Amino acid sequence: MSKPCVAIIGGGPYGLSLASHLAARNVAHRIFGRPMAFWSQIARAGSRRYLKSYCFGTNISSPHPGSTFADYNGPRGLETFEPCSIENFASYGLWFQEHNVDWTEPVDVANVSWRRQSFVLTLDNGEEVEASDVIVATGLANFARMPQALQALPGTAAMHSAWIESFAAFQGLEVAVIGSGQSALEAAALLREAGAAPRLLIRKPSTLWMIQGSRTRTPWQRIRWPISALGGSPKAWALSQLPGAFHRLPPCLRARFIENLLPPEGAWWLRERVETLVPVEHDTTVVEARENGHRVSLRLRRGGNKSDRELLVDRVIAGTGYEVNVERIPFLEPDLRHAIARQGTAPRLDASFQSSVPGLRFVGPASSMSFGPVFRFVAGAEYTARTIATALSRTSAAYT
Repeated sequence: MSKPCVAIIGGGPYGLSLASHLAARNVAHRIFGRPMAFWSQIARAGSRRYLKSYCFGTNISSPHPGSTFADYNGPRGLETFEPCSIENFASYGLWFQEHNVDWTEPVDVANVSWRRQSFVLTLDNGEEVEASDVIVATGLANFARMPQALQALPGTAAMHSAWIESFAAFQGLEVAVIGSGQSALEAAALLREAGAAPRLLIRKPSTLWMIQGSRTRTPWQRIRWPISALGGSPKAWALSQLPGAFHRLPPCLRARFIENLLPPEGAWWLRERVETLVPVEHDTTVVEARENGHRVSLRLRRGGNKSDRELLVDRVIAGTGYEVNVERIPFLEPDLRHAIARQGTAPRLDASFQSSVPGLRFVGPASSMSFGPVFRFVAGAEYTARTIATALSRTSAAYT
């Protein structure tokens, strides 16, 4: 077994940022995971996919200059404001990893156990690694939210939008898409462009669309509506710039901010690819789903109507977002999961992202209930990496 060190689980933006900052502080560590695997899969599934966030708010963090998304895009003649291609972002991440974190080990972690004084990681290749600290940086993996009505259907009939490997595979099929946010709206557009016949089913009475941000703004506009990684408002700016202050709020207030700040909505650049082109049924809920031969029968309920109707489709896609849930992280042993204090179903974290299990930290979307909605996005990577690197460089648990 190897000498104890800090173990980072995940090769995405948060994991790569942490490794870069730990290396700069000479904190011994290992990072496990296929670099940018989630983002690369999203890019491969369909073309014309773009980030919902601004380019400046999508940096993988490094203490060394020249490593931002704009630094990568600018010399290549790519977009440096919005919208930025997900394919380009995945390529940027691989470039960042090659230039800043070339010691990433492209192997998955199969199991993490806790021995009270340290952790033992079992890798897919059979190696065991002892770690003084573990940082879970696996992003949205394992957190896709499937509506209760669809959970009895097999994966061939109903799937989450994050699990789609190729939209081209739906060519010629009638597909019901459930949801009103970016994932659902983008899935509907990509299905139509791949030759499928999508239909959006939305519980809300209308679809919300973001407004295109202006690159040229007056001084008053910059003060009144400052642009941040979360959008253009004073509240969004404060949550982006002051995550430490958000962490000090009472848990009930934090939960309220998370729930209400960012309602489901589509990006401005997606609107022309959906409106008038994809049939939409608003104020509609799927109350039951069952197989009907090789197709799927959905029982739909409109508003307060008591009479339901049936919709028969070939496939169902849920663009219904994500829910952080410690119980759904498969590589944590049951005893270890049980020891983690929760805020709702998410881990409750201290000011250095540490859970109630000493040495076990969670970052990225898993930390958003403790630090705010900016950590649902790549924009939170810099604060996270600097905070954890500072904490670990000061503790005796950081082996050199």
